[in-house]
Amino acid sequence: MSKTEEEITRCSICGREPVSDDYPRMVCPRCDAMALNDAARPATAAEDGRWGDNPVYIEGRLCWRQYGPDGWVTMLDPANCRDFEDFCRRNHLPAPP
Repeated sequence: MSKTEEEITRCSICGREPVSDDYPRMVCPRCDAMALNDAARPATAAEDGRWGDNPVYIEGRLCWRQYGPDGWVTMLDPANCRDFEDFCRRNHLPAPP
């Protein structure tokens, strides 16, 4: 069954692009491409996508990336958590290894 327009989850940054609802406050690939690291340089990730910069900032907004074998997912953090473990705990995500 397909979702109605109102049920589609949209990017937490731009609010336009549809994103999965598998993770809280996901960011679309277009906005994720604008991510900067702590040094205000483009955020990087390993070629296999298993690790990379964390946190990242998109339009000055704090985001966290969950890295894994298939790449990463970027999520907006409106609570400004102190670290990724805190973000995971507050959002009921599995703790990183």
